[in-house]
Amino acid sequence: NSFEQFIINYCNEKLQQVFIEMTLKEEQEEYVREGIKWTPVTFFNNAIICNLIEDSRQGILSMLDDECLCPGQVSDATFLSKLDQKFTDHKHYKKHINQTTSKQKTIPSISQCFSIQHYAGQVTYNTTGFVDKNNDLLFRDLSQAMWKAKHKMMTSLFPEGDPQKISLKRPPTAGFQFKASISTLMKNLYAKNPSYIRCLKPNNSKSPSVFEDSLVQTQVLYLGLLENVRVRRAGYAYRQLYEPCLERYKMLSKKTWPCWKGNAREGVEVLLSEINIPPEELAYGRSKIFIRTPRTLFQLEDRRRQRMHDFATLIKKIYRGWKCRTHYQLMRKSQILISAWFRGHAQKQKYKNIKKSTLIIQCFIRGWKVRKEYRKRFKSSASTTIANFIYLRILQKYFLELKKTLPSLSPTDTVWQSPPYQFLGQSNEELKRIFQLWKCKKYIEQLTPERKAMFEEKLCASELFKDKKTLYAKSVPQPFQGEYLQVQKNPRFQKLGSAIQGKVVMADSVSKVNRKSGKSCSWLFVLTKTHFVLADAKSVHIKTTISLSDIASVSVSKHSDGLFAIHLKQTATTGMKGDFVLISDHVIEVLTKLYQTVFEATKQKLPITISDEFCVKFKQDEVAVKIVESSSKNGSAPICKKKGSRKMDVVI
Repeated sequence: NSFEQFIINYCNEKLQQVFIEMTLKEEQEEYVREGIKWTPVTFFNNAIICNLIEDSRQGILSMLDDECLCPGQVSDATFLSKLDQKFTDHKHYKKHINQTTSKQKTIPSISQCFSIQHYAGQVTYNTTGFVDKNNDLLFRDLSQAMWKAKHKMMTSLFPEGDPQKISLKRPPTAGFQFKASISTLMKNLYAKNPSYIRCLKPNNSKSPSVFEDSLVQTQVLYLGLLENVRVRRAGYAYRQLYEPCLERYKMLSKKTWPCWKGNAREGVEVLLSEINIPPEELAYGRSKIFIRTPRTLFQLEDRRRQRMHDFATLIKKIYRGWKCRTHYQLMRKSQILISAWFRGHAQKQKYKNIKKSTLIIQCFIRGWKVRKEYRKRFKSSASTTIANFIYLRILQKYFLELKKTLPSLSPTDTVWQSPPYQFLGQSNEELKRIFQLWKCKKYIEQLTPERKAMFEEKLCASELFKDKKTLYAKSVPQPFQGEYLQVQKNPRFQKLGSAIQGKVVMADSVSKVNRKSGKSCSWLFVLTKTHFVLADAKSVHIKTTISLSDIASVSVSKHSDGLFAIHLKQTATTGMKGDFVLISDHVIEVLTKLYQTVFEATKQKLPITISDEFCVKFKQDEVAVKIVESSSKNGSAPICKKKGSRKMDVVI
């Protein structure tokens, strides 16, 4: 075994030491600390072997580092001689110099070896290469080069290459680094609560159902399992502080439930004595309660579970009773309230009937008195007075009835009551007209600026396309959204949004008809207050930007297709390429917004031609575009077929 196996066995010794501290030593120390009667179980503590290897002044690793730092010629032989001289009397160290046994003849290098009695048995190490392997250093320039790598993982593997952490001291040796790593590992293990799983190798042939007794006994012996089993069998399986134990199981006793006012230990003693647990199963420490067998703990848990179930049943019973009482009280209160209101309503109705009858009787009596008083003084104009009175009464009744039957305030509601007499017909129509105007005025006053702008656009679209283009009727119920692409919000169009200047009025996907072949491809149409932009739909790259003042006119068909042509002026910067023929699913909205935006920018109305035949200019050639209706269904989009260089048919 060489240097590598030596440090591996050192690591195993440290892990065995943690196992001893956590399972054997700490377990027994806790019993003594808590004042529990305990017969100590003897076990082998490998701390003496760990000190032999890792002692900072007289350990094997520290002597190896000193040998590496010595000036002059150093060798493995001098290191071995120093070990033999230093640890001659150590009972776990064995030297092999000056041995003349039969083994030395078969192993020529036995004089270069030493042995250590590990917890698992004696291991012999060959010191050849110990010094060189311990001095396996990485040059500083290589560490600095690897630290400067762009990959984060490479940088984290070579922290010593950081220029700010450069030290002129000699770099640590391999043994020192491994010792530091083991120390860090031990700190982490002592900070945790580890669980151990020991695996035994049943045989050396890796055969199933075959157990070699000698091999298994050897493993059980050097792993310290016998001592661990003795401690566990003699000890207590469960322990807990008095406060948590009392808090968890206090509902099992009437004396400790719901709140124990005394000392926590006294409460636990009262609790466990009341539920009749055998005394040999319990041990009371200074700060903890100890329970010997898991069966006793399981009995406590079963009783606690049953008690919690009883508590749940009690809570449910109390809650259901409270819920029923609350429901009954609410019903009783509601019944009293309804009875009071009903009696009050009945008395009010009775009072109204009495009052109405009294008024009728009073009217008849007063009328009889007046008629009796003025019967002698009737004149010849009595008929005119009566007629005027009847006329005014008819008008009064008409207006009162009209007040009761007024229609809703919706401008689209045109329902109006017909007049009861023919002489009121003209007045009724005038009142209907005035009321309709008043409703429209009130409706307009309630509109928000956005709704007003939308209705203005709809009104403009009606003036441009009503009874002229078939598609207009379908666009009436659809609100104009304008920003269909969300250029300013969609991260896909971030580059396009930054390149466009001014507020976006309209943004939609359109199909552009190729000037040469007549085929269509997907483009983006963006309209602002000063210009409109055409961009590629895939790359979102701006193909052309046209000022609104360069638009001469627009042509569109009479049918329900979305094809339209934008004619440019001869003086336009992009006029050399010719006009644009586009197809849009929102052609009514696009042309309406284009018309309004051009008018706001140039103070001139944009000419819009609605015809099935119109001419477009592609570069210097004029092409006649003709809309052809097909009996077969070609889909929702028109199909453009170019015939020669002077004619293009659009099949819809």
